[in-house]
Amino acid sequence: MSSGALPELSIVIVSYRCRDLLRDSLASLEANRDDVDLEVEVLDNASGDGTLEAAREFPWVRVTELPENAGFGRANNLGLARVRGRAVLVLNPDTVVPPHGLRRCLDELWAHPDVGLMTARLVDPDGCLDRRCKRGFPTLWSSLCYFSGLDRVLHDRRSQRYTVGWLPDTQAGDVESVSGAFMLMRRDALVRVGGFDEQFFMYAEDIDLSLRFIADGWRVHYWPGVDVVHVGAGSNVDGKRPPMANAAYFRTMAPFIAKHRPGVRGRLLAAVVGVTSELLLLASSLFGGMRGTPRGSRVGGSSAGDRGV
Repeated sequence: MSSGALPELSIVIVSYRCRDLLRDSLASLEANRDDVDLEVEVLDNASGDGTLEAAREFPWVRVTELPENAGFGRANNLGLARVRGRAVLVLNPDTVVPPHGLRRCLDELWAHPDVGLMTARLVDPDGCLDRRCKRGFPTLWSSLCYFSGLDRVLHDRRSQRYTVGWLPDTQAGDVESVSGAFMLMRRDALVRVGGFDEQFFMYAEDIDLSLRFIADGWRVHYWPGVDVVHVGAGSNVDGKRPPMANAAYFRTMAPFIAKHRPGVRGRLLAAVVGVTSELLLLASSLFGGMRGTPRGSRVGGSSAGDRGV
């Protein structure tokens, strides 16, 4: 790529205490450089564990050390402001993209001019679907069904809305939201929509951004033509979320509801959810429940370690 040329794809990765996972992710991107003109920007949220050194093993990667843990949305916005590609991929550091996977995803994106945001099929290391890669608006009922497993029993759309259960994971289709682990966007669409809402330290910022793409007239698309491995919870310690991530896990839904459910009913619901969330957070802290969600049932935005916080 000449110094004046714009890359086809810019990739932004926010990392936090995930040295080995990040190394594997960057190695998978290196294998994709043969058929995609790309640039990669890694922003590290003050890991202090050798994550920076692992990223610098790849000389074609630009690495920035942030002075503090800025959170997922804010750190990504810093990276998005620096990159120049026609398409932008927000990618978690605990993902592995197969060879030629980026080329196939880009070809799919360019084939549909009205798609502003798309994702691939996300699977865990055992090949099981990460159900968050295709989602709907998280209503209280659909979220309850997801957490409890009722959505596997109740097959109506109201109960399965959170995971768009009526859309087979092998079938492409438009959805209301995708996971922040793999968000491939047209740059011109992203500029119109704006970046992540930084009021969300982590969790729900990917849902919020997806909904804003739709509000601006763009399609949000799930495409299972490529399987991307998403490990999840890479920076959890002994299965527990770090304190800042744990607090965000419980405190995100109230402001999200307040933003996307305007009016008196929305404010009342947000207040009830806010009080409930504080009680759950207190119980989590007192009883040692600061744990990442189990594999195969990951919820919210993503587990702490795969969101750079």
